[in-house]
Amino acid sequence: MASINSLQTRLLGAVGLGLCTSILSYLYYKYKYAKNEVLPTIWKQVGTLDEVHFYPIKSCAAIELDEAFCENLGIQVGDEIKDRALMVIEKNGNLITARGYPKMLLIVSKIVGPSKMIITAPGMKDLHFDYSKLVDIDNFKKAEIFGHSARVKDCGEECNTWFSTYILGQPEGLLLVYYPYVDPTRPVAGVFQNGIFSKLDTGTFQDVSSYHLINNASIKDLNSRLTNEIFARQFRSNFYINTESAFGEDNWQWIRIGNEAVFRNIAPCYRCILPNINPFTAQRDSDGQPLRTLKEYRMKPNSPLKSPVMGIQMGLRSVGRVKKGDAVFIEGAI
Repeated sequence: MASINSLQTRLLGAVGLGLCTSILSYLYYKYKYAKNEVLPTIWKQVGTLDEVHFYPIKSCAAIELDEAFCENLGIQVGDEIKDRALMVIEKNGNLITARGYPKMLLIVSKIVGPSKMIITAPGMKDLHFDYSKLVDIDNFKKAEIFGHSARVKDCGEECNTWFSTYILGQPEGLLLVYYPYVDPTRPVAGVFQNGIFSKLDTGTFQDVSSYHLINNASIKDLNSRLTNEIFARQFRSNFYINTESAFGEDNWQWIRIGNEAVFRNIAPCYRCILPNINPFTAQRDSDGQPLRTLKEYRMKPNSPLKSPVMGIQMGLRSVGRVKKGDAVFIEGAI
């Protein structure tokens, strides 16, 4: 009996120790995260905001804005038009992008009211799109976005026919869908789980996070290595900034644009093949540029992602408006 009691005591002790260790680890993680998320009180200016780009439809052309309101899911225009809250999917729910269908880059949206857009593409009649009409649609679908399912609204037969006709050359096969919720679409991907990247940062249908920033000085550095210069918008960023130093953004922790919007640098931006496609012609570069050159000097050592980095992924930590010409600040002594 003594032997059994001794065994029970040891087992209880082991369970208790394991529980205590788990609790302490959890508390340490919460403390570390909370400490990491304290907004800076001292800032220094490093540049200015040159351009603001907004993408109402994933993988389609950007809209250049003079100013924008920044909320958790991404840039928002008016009450309903949000960055990449519209996406084209196949009938089975799989998303399609300009990586596979470059001509999507020639689909242009123009905002013509608080909830209205006109969508155009070469050889197509204008498509008049009204977000307010989506409220009455009760046709929900399941979309797959990078291994995760999202509940989305089918935007209707007219939109589906338009996008199918332009992209596939036939009147059916694709759906235009809308993400109507205020919560992000998916959890943080395993490779980005660094204690800073939060689920709140994954946004709507963005590839990785709700915001992306790129430095024009970094693009200038890249262009100095290329035979044929590329356009800045090939990187499909939200914020293009002017600074004096190329790739300084790699090491920024906190970024404030203007007086209100504060962002966290949550991950480097690993580049896919999309920058190899000219956004004005939808033609791929025959030499695989600029990705091929980026691989020569912008690879992250020991990264599980075998892609070069250019720009940074950001999560919003304080909502607010930004506008072209705003000062860009980072944490640091004056």
